[in-house]
Amino acid sequence: MNIPPLNLEIERIYFQIIRNNYKTLVFVATDSGEGVTSLTIAIAQRALLAGQSTLVVDLNLYHPCLESQGMSISVNENRLFPSPELVGISGENVVFTGIIAPSKRETLMELRRPSVLESYIVEWSKEYDLILFDTSPISRLNANNIPPERVAAAVDGTILVVMAGHTTEAMVSESIKKLDSSGAHLLGCIINDKNNPSLKVEILREIECLKKRFPKLAAKLKKFIIESHLLSLEI
Repeated sequence: MNIPPLNLEIERIYFQIIRNNYKTLVFVATDSGEGVTSLTIAIAQRALLAGQSTLVVDLNLYHPCLESQGMSISVNENRLFPSPELVGISGENVVFTGIIAPSKRETLMELRRPSVLESYIVEWSKEYDLILFDTSPISRLNANNIPPERVAAAVDGTILVVMAGHTTEAMVSESIKKLDSSGAHLLGCIINDKNNPSLKVEILREIECLKKRFPKLAAKLKKFIIESHLLSLEI
């Protein structure tokens, strides 16, 4: 799912990041497919548009998404972690600076140790204004993953993404407990309502069905719904 960086909701999230001067952030979710990667990339693009040097670190080992574009940004003498380079996402026309997911088991085990990830963050912070982390789902932890709560404990702030109509209250509560116990600074929760469109969106969708038979009526109804203050109110 590609989220435009100038989307109103993205603008609001980015404003809060700048307002509170967060330099390192991680987006986490209870389960896969809740929109963490899409949100991470959208915020990274918004930060780049604002002139901030931004680094995206892919620690989503359950489903890595960043792909190397074959252009290294710097040389990392300590090969524990891949060097920052130009990366992209398959099927999407976006390129930015990132670090692809590590694949060596010794690297994964080392990153689980206290202070190791923190030391990398200190080094990256010298070159980048904003560092964003993409992580594996909290409920999908296995021997090949780095626990999301471990990453959350190492950064300035954590944002939990929840897919409406998919993730249960019990699942969210369990995720929050894990984040709290790790010492993470939970900033808030973002509800992904992709599968739960608003009443306004649903009405507009139904109006589209009238266009073939009643184009003039459909146009009038569409204009009325779009301009409706009541249907534009946020709940």
